Parts: sequence; structure tokens; C-alpha cells
Amino acid sequence: MKLIPFQGLFPKSNLIADLDSFFSNVKFNYSQIVENGFYDKDPSEAVYLYQIVGKKNSHYGLVAAVDIQELITDKILPHEKTLAAKEQEQLQLTLERKAFIKPILLGFKPFKGFKDFAEKQIKSNPDVELKLKSKKEIHRFWKINSGEELQLISKMFKKKVSKSYIADGHHRCSISKILWNQSQNQTVPYKLESILTVLMPFDQLVINDFNRVIELGNDIYPSNFIAKLSKYFKIVELKSKAKPSTKYEITMFIDEQWYRLRWKKSVLKKYGKKHKVLLDYFLLNEIVLKKILCIEDVRNHDGIKYIPGVEKFKGIYKAARNMDSPVGMMLFPLSDTEICYYADNEKILPPKSSYFEPRVINGMLVQELK
Repeated sequence: MKLIPFQGLFPKSNLIADLDSFFSNVKFNYSQIVENGFYDKDPSEAVYLYQIVGKKNSHYGLVAAVDIQELITDKILPHEKTLAAKEQEQLQLTLERKAFIKPILLGFKPFKGFKDFAEKQIKSNPDVELKLKSKKEIHRFWKINSGEELQLISKMFKKKVSKSYIADGHHRCSISKILWNQSQNQTVPYKLESILTVLMPFDQLVINDFNRVIELGNDIYPSNFIAKLSKYFKIVELKSKAKPSTKYEITMFIDEQWYRLRWKKSVLKKYGKKHKVLLDYFLLNEIVLKKILCIEDVRNHDGIKYIPGVEKFKGIYKAARNMDSPVGMMLFPLSDTEICYYADNEKILPPKSSYFEPRVINGMLVQELK
């Protein structure tokens, strides 16, 4: 992985009365906020060790610009599809801002050298520290721009990280490719040479489920839908709400009732012949969405709401209240091994198949387009 030092923009925390409010609004008002002088550009190029300390856990990684060729030549690997509407929205916003205001979160396979380097840096005082009261998080940055340290970390990633995996930022990676192609054709006034990333080893990342609430519409009755599902699942009515406890199990909320669905062995056997690593997200897409509900293109379908697992049951209920005849589907989270297998073998999952933590905050560290 080829790292490129960059001149980062940090918010001037001494001018900001409420950091939580600032970061909530920066996504919508970035250009105006920059114009009003709320950001400082670092005078020198650097990469940064980054630590997020939360209520229960802490996580560390490296913030760096990564050579765009790593993305173009498929050394930065996706594992899920993008949503067309969201892709278009982010492309427009990036061009308006003339900046990447949120790094792409990349996972890589851990190695001892980086762990030792990070733990040594963390013992010293950070160059930047930002506290978010609402999230009860502290975000710390250590600037790495000395020749010796910068050379060490650059060599380390070039040698040890031959490829990385998109954890959060599939849409940003997609629009970066679009912008690069346009810059080659000189249809945008930027020479896109790098993308802003946070690189974290998988042992610093938590992978959560990403659930769905689907609008059945008025022409499909819940009883008929359940009858169609019974061809593929063993279905048990539950006394109370529940999340899946294992792989190949889905919990469903429909008509104010919760059910546990387990794929039948015949289904797993049939699809397992073609897929060495068989995942619920794939099966749900192929069987429930495509076969039963006749939804061919989930990228452009408005009747599906994606609910991060961290929102739990509240997210399911909230989305369901705004739909006619909704069905909520909760899935078991993927593992990093499964994600790497799909990415390495170019087996792309449906959109929103994983929800990684920690979450990188919009506007905390910015890279301008040049």
C-alpha cells in the first residue's frame, strides 16, 4: 500500500463552541464553514496515527492519503455493491466541496510492526485532541512527518499491506474512480492522485449486522408472504423480539409479530455447491428479494430501508412505521474472514451487508482536491 503524506485541514476547536453541533452540520455546510475560517491547514505534509477512545473500547489506525492507483488497480477491494442514488449524491457533494471531508475506512490484516509503532505513539501526547460529548468519544491524532518515522511507516505498509478492504466508504471509492477517470479526460479541474483513508487492522474493527425493512405493498398479504417463505425456511413464531443467534438464521418482524427463520438444508446444499462461502445476505437477496418479491435491482429500489445493527430494534420499528405492509429482516453479522474471501474472489455482496465500527466523523480531518 503506497502512502502519500498530505496537508490536512483540522477544525479550529478554540473557535467552536459545540463540537458535536459543528460535526453534525459540516456535511451540509462545509464550503461555508471553510470560507468562514473554521479550519486550519497544516503547514507541512504528514500522515497521522489516529485513536478513537469510546465508552467501552478504543481503536487505532493510520490516517493517510493513499495513491489512487491502489484503487484503480484493485488493491483496495470492495465486498458489496453501491446504491446508485447515494453514489450520485456523494459525487455532487464532493465536487461542490472541492474536498474529501470524510476518510474511507479500510481494513487490513494485522501485523506486529504496526501494533508496536501505534502503541509507542499512543504513549506520547497527541498533536490534536477532539472530544465529542454526545458520543462520549475522544479523537486523538499524532502527526508523523519526521523523515525517519515517515520512512518507517511508509516502508511498513508498502511491504506488509499488499491489499486492503473497504470497511466504510464503498460509495466514496466508487466516486473517486469516477473523478479519477474524469481528471484523466480533463473534464474536472483536479488532478486526482490520492484518496483520504483511515487504515485500521481488522483486530481494531467491529463488524455489525446491517438489516433491512422492505415494503411489501398492498398486493402482498403477510400470510401469503410467510407461506412463500416456508418453501425455503423453517419458521417459528417468537414470543418476543430477538436478533439472530447464529449464521443461517434470520429474525423477521411482520404484522406486529416476530419470527425466527432458518434456511432449510436443501437450500444451503443447493446454493452451497456454487458458493464455497455462503452468506445470509446473498441468500436473502437471491431468494427473498429476487425470487419471492421480484426485486431485480436492489441498487435502485426505493422500497428497501437499510438499518445498521447498532440501531437494533428501534431502527426496525421506526422504518416500519413509515411503510405500507412492512417486513423487517435482521441478519447475523459477517466475519472479517468472510468479507476478505468475497472481496478476494470478486464475489460482490448486495449493498449494505456490513456496518463497521468505529465510525469516522465527517469533517474531523479533511483533504482538499487539487
